[in-house]
Amino acid sequence: MNRSSASQWPGRARRALGPGADRVLADTVRTPRTPPPWSPAAVDGALRTVLEEFEQRAEPWRDAFDGLDEDVLAEAAAEARSFGADPGGAVDKLVHGLVGQLDHWQHAIGELGRTLTAAAQDRQLPEWAANAGRTEDVRWRQARQALLEAVARHHHGILTSRTLANRPW
Repeated sequence: MNRSSASQWPGRARRALGPGADRVLADTVRTPRTPPPWSPAAVDGALRTVLEEFEQRAEPWRDAFDGLDEDVLAEAAAEARSFGADPGGAVDKLVHGLVGQLDHWQHAIGELGRTLTAAAQDRQLPEWAANAGRTEDVRWRQARQALLEAVARHHHGILTSRTLANRPW
């Protein structure tokens, strides 16, 4: 005759783990030291890590455009002149480099958005993370505007002095 284990030991299957079992389980089962990767705390930590890494990556771009104005371009031209080089070529090279940095920065901002979205694990981005991405986009736009204004003012200054001195019209 084939009997189940519950019928071999009556009362055993229906009884709870017994007195003191919760203490034994508490001693043997520990809470994880790091939150599970799907927990809100882990997602928050991942988002903060992504933003910290981006901050370090974006620092040179921000520095390159900090204080950028027509004087920076004029200094590049003056330095080229002092070494007997083409001042227009020096300014062109500087502006070309800055446009390249803007391009890299813009691509990095797009990558930041994708990385933040992936780190959020199909959840809505917290407001602080979304604001950080928007703030970086604003910084990029300000840097682009500073470059455009510096080029326009530098170019206008060069044209005005040459126009007055050398142009018949």
